[in-house]
Amino acid sequence: MKQALIVIDMQNGFLNPESPLCIRMARATVPACARVIAACRRAEIPVIFINRAYRADGSDVELARRQVWEEGGKPLTPGSTGPLSVENPPEFGRRPGDYEIIKPRYSAFFQTSLDLLLRRLGVDTVVLTGTTTPNCIRTTCYDALSLDYQVEILEDCCSSNTEYIQQANLLDMRNAGAFISSSALFMRKLSGLTVRPAQMEDLDRCAEIESACFPPEQAASREAIRGRIAAWPETFLVGELNGQIVGYAMGPVIASPVIADEMFADPSCGWYHNPYQSVFSLAVHPDFRGRSYGRILLEALIEEARRAGRQAVVLTCREEKLAYYESFGFESRGVSQSVHGGVVWYDMVLPL
Repeated sequence: MKQALIVIDMQNGFLNPESPLCIRMARATVPACARVIAACRRAEIPVIFINRAYRADGSDVELARRQVWEEGGKPLTPGSTGPLSVENPPEFGRRPGDYEIIKPRYSAFFQTSLDLLLRRLGVDTVVLTGTTTPNCIRTTCYDALSLDYQVEILEDCCSSNTEYIQQANLLDMRNAGAFISSSALFMRKLSGLTVRPAQMEDLDRCAEIESACFPPEQAASREAIRGRIAAWPETFLVGELNGQIVGYAMGPVIASPVIADEMFADPSCGWYHNPYQSVFSLAVHPDFRGRSYGRILLEALIEEARRAGRQAVVLTCREEKLAYYESFGFESRGVSQSVHGGVVWYDMVLPL
């Protein structure tokens, strides 16, 4: 299998609320798309931007869109900048090795060289991201299936104007033969990282990682880690690469939406049928940082919490980590009562 990442219409003219062509849910997908783009570049998977650009006189604008385009400031004209422009988000960091194709209509294949490019690159599987799901993603999906490509769609990297439209179209494409996935699952497969419940044989390596990642006053002891593996292995997830554990995400399932300091010394604070998945620790050994393994591990723990029907995932973090956890959807509830390690912590909650 050889894949190519297709990024469709992720341009200011579709992302910015000032544009008449703005898709309401599109801007929220930019961080996930950016992470997938970066991961594909690291893995040397071709990244192909499929963009839209209209002539300034509007002669190539779809008839159904012509009036909105004219009255809305003529967005997506070649070379434009600003909120109505053809520009991709700066988060994507366009690189010389990326490909770009300008499409005239919804499908990325319609009157473009995409099929020729994919076949020259030896690609048999297209991974679709971008906007909008009911139009450009859907028509590209069906054309790809008709041309005998395998199709994977990353649902959190695609967008519609409403959640109902999003889910209805994803269901139709799944029924047509596309594989509906997520950025987390895609990146996990791409990384080669195996995520599994911890076992007691993992104790020494987990203790080593804990001490490498946290100062002594914050790090859990080897005996504390032993107790956690024994008490709640289902929610002590380790990431294994080529037989070596590189990191973990772990925490008990607790009754309270707030982590109390006394819980860190009490493995019995967790019970599988409680409503809140906590995160006591997210750690990746320093030798393996910068490869998104921490994100993969935390998203795996979040997935487990969703599967089990939890109400929320809760954690505490230092101020400098607020933005990182907000990128997962966590909301800050302000300064925590925790004084663990003698520093200031913030309570964070991810409603499920």
